[in-house]
Amino acid sequence: MNKNNPDSRLKELELEMNDLAMLELGSSVYKEFSFRQAIEKAIPSGVAVVDAKGKQVYTNRSFCELVGREEYELLEKQPPYSYWAKEDMDNINNAFQLTIQNKAPKEGFDLLFCHKSGKLIPVNVVITQFEDGEGKKYWLANVFEITERKRIEEALKKSQLLLMSSIESQKHAIIFSIDRDYNYLYFNRAHADEMKFAYNSDIDTGMNFLKFVSRDDDGRFLKENIDNSFKGVSGTIIRTFGDVNVSYYEVFFNPIVNDEKEIIGCTCLAMNITERVKAEEDLRESETKFREIINQINDAIIVFDGKGKIVIWNNGAEQLTGLNDNEILYKNIIDIQYQLTPPPNNDKVLIEKAINGILTMQTPDRLNQIIDSEIIVSATGQKKNIQSTVFPIKFHGYHLFCTLIRDTTEIKRYEKELLRISEDKDKFYSVIAQYLYNPFNLFHNFTKMMAEELDTLSIREIQKMVVTMSKSATNLYSLLDNMLQFTRVNQGKITFKPQKANLNKISHDSVSILKPVTEEKNITVNHLIADDIDAEADIFMLKTIFRNLVANAIKNSPNDGHITISAQQTASEVTISVLDSGTGFAPGYVKKMFDISQIHTSLGEAEEKGTTLGLLLCKEFVEKHGGLIWVESEKGRGSKFKFTLPLFSL
Repeated sequence: MNKNNPDSRLKELELEMNDLAMLELGSSVYKEFSFRQAIEKAIPSGVAVVDAKGKQVYTNRSFCELVGREEYELLEKQPPYSYWAKEDMDNINNAFQLTIQNKAPKEGFDLLFCHKSGKLIPVNVVITQFEDGEGKKYWLANVFEITERKRIEEALKKSQLLLMSSIESQKHAIIFSIDRDYNYLYFNRAHADEMKFAYNSDIDTGMNFLKFVSRDDDGRFLKENIDNSFKGVSGTIIRTFGDVNVSYYEVFFNPIVNDEKEIIGCTCLAMNITERVKAEEDLRESETKFREIINQINDAIIVFDGKGKIVIWNNGAEQLTGLNDNEILYKNIIDIQYQLTPPPNNDKVLIEKAINGILTMQTPDRLNQIIDSEIIVSATGQKKNIQSTVFPIKFHGYHLFCTLIRDTTEIKRYEKELLRISEDKDKFYSVIAQYLYNPFNLFHNFTKMMAEELDTLSIREIQKMVVTMSKSATNLYSLLDNMLQFTRVNQGKITFKPQKANLNKISHDSVSILKPVTEEKNITVNHLIADDIDAEADIFMLKTIFRNLVANAIKNSPNDGHITISAQQTASEVTISVLDSGTGFAPGYVKKMFDISQIHTSLGEAEEKGTTLGLLLCKEFVEKHGGLIWVESEKGRGSKFKFTLPLFSL
């Protein structure tokens, strides 16, 4: 055990006491240790111990907090210590040397320490020498922060200087004393100058003060207050002088009392407070502007004091809760939170416990933490998602607590929507993967067969396999093209360039690429769009819409069927229709066609396999133009896909 190091001794003792406590032995020693530890924690002043060589061997918690450093940063260090202020180093070194020489004064030293943050801290350090059980010497420094004392001393010095300056000749402070007969006992230069300026009078000690005050209202005002001071009543009155350039004076009347407690006269002090009044007006204006700024913030800002009384409730809080400041100000935050908390969390006991933990700083983990919760608007019963944080504000020695609350209802809705979209995309990619699997498996099997058994296959068998592979390749190309366009449009990589677009020409151009498929199924495509109908549309997107709708109609039409493309215009838009001659769709299936979450594969009239991805791409492109797309279908009567576009206008 190291008896030379008090800090080490304390730590070793703590370990021993913990062992004793665990074994339920040595209870008296453990109690003594706990008692000493409690005393140490309760000591408000900083305590540091230095050995005979100047090495720092112990610091208490208050000392560490005072200088902003942890214990390990202080112990075992030699002077100069890290908390010694460079600005006061000569004074500190002198104090250190006097201490080593046992010449430290009983009242201690007034020094400057430096907080880790760089802030200078005025302190008073009282040094006491002691010896341990082995006769080794130590010095114990009891350190008190004297910031407030220094501030008061500085204020006192300033006050004394002000008084002396006023007595000697302060232009803005008028001082005079009179006896009970209103004769001058004393006056300063400022008063003499003012009497000369205001009443054209040269005054002197012993002269009657009231005889020189020629204005009746001034004379009555002064005499009335002086007479009150003769009765032992001190008075303070603010009086204005001037009509154009108004000056404010604060006038003090105090009785002069001798040793026998007799009132023998009156002293008057008049201070020009014009600047102070102006500053107060500026402060009120600044406060008004501050409150206006606070009220312009959309987030709720609520401030309550150490007793839970609400002192600020801005417009954002009104908008969020539906409660205005007239209902809320100076009420208890516990009651308001209880009112706004929806079931099952509106337990007033728990709310009161949580708020009191904040007010007493017993639950610091609740401070400066962003918390997600809900509130209920009492007037409407509407629930809102919120994020809130509470942080303390130290203000003139006490704490205010500011709560910032943000309405996250829309954000939560967006999060749910994003989650849904993500799930839809996962499903989308799953369906696409399933659709791609069979064709690629077919290619794999056919190419393997051709590679291994080509010499045994007839030309007819090879031709049949090639035709099947060609059809699959065509379908895959169409699917991959739609996938590429669908991805690009969702990533915003397709530029939207609306222009004049002749619908008849574009429908012919779009369908021409599908001619091999229509000829294979002997399907007739009827173009019934008038030559003079022009839409305002993006040419690339419009061709993609026509191509996908006609390809879908071909798939859904039987061999020898027909497809009709027509258009009807109104004053501002045109409705384009693509009618097939298939068997139609069930109502439940129609609802899923334009829903990305319901993307699926389907079989055509001739067992052609496809997906609804092309229809989803059509929906994206149509809505890009501000139009609508839908399908009219009955089982056994074919399907008519319709979409609207704006008409072109000069």
